[in-house]
Amino acid sequence: MASYLINKKHCDDSVIKIKDVEGYKFRPRVSKKDYIKVSEVTIVDKQMIDKILSTKFDKSFKKVVNMASYVINDDDADDDAVRMVLDEVELVRQILLSRYQKFINHEKEQLFLKKLRLIENELRMKQVQIKQKALYLEQLAYEEMSRGRGR
Repeated sequence: MASYLINKKHCDDSVIKIKDVEGYKFRPRVSKKDYIKVSEVTIVDKQMIDKILSTKFDKSFKKVVNMASYVINDDDADDDAVRMVLDEVELVRQILLSRYQKFINHEKEQLFLKKLRLIENELRMKQVQIKQKALYLEQLAYEEMSRGRGR
């Protein structure tokens, strides 16, 4: 497969053929209106990569935040719902560390990780509350059974 670099600084928008470029690679969405079929795009500019990945990560982060806030604020939430959101938090963390770490700014990476850790801690506290509530209800049921019928 041939690779090309479009040079916009020259007035003729010359195209230079290149072998391999280090950068962030992604596949653009296919549209019926596309005039040129592009199978893969590689972005080399570090600031542009940082902005694209930050925007992309923000979408998945907002999804996790919405799920977490729903579970944390729900009084009837069960342990399975908390575990599911914790799995989503872990998935987002692994995507950040495996795919985006070499491209994203170190300060932003640390900020995102800190936010994910905070959400995870809140979910763990909710998990403890659910377990305490279950133990309390179990103790109430046991006490009621042990009392039996009184006259």
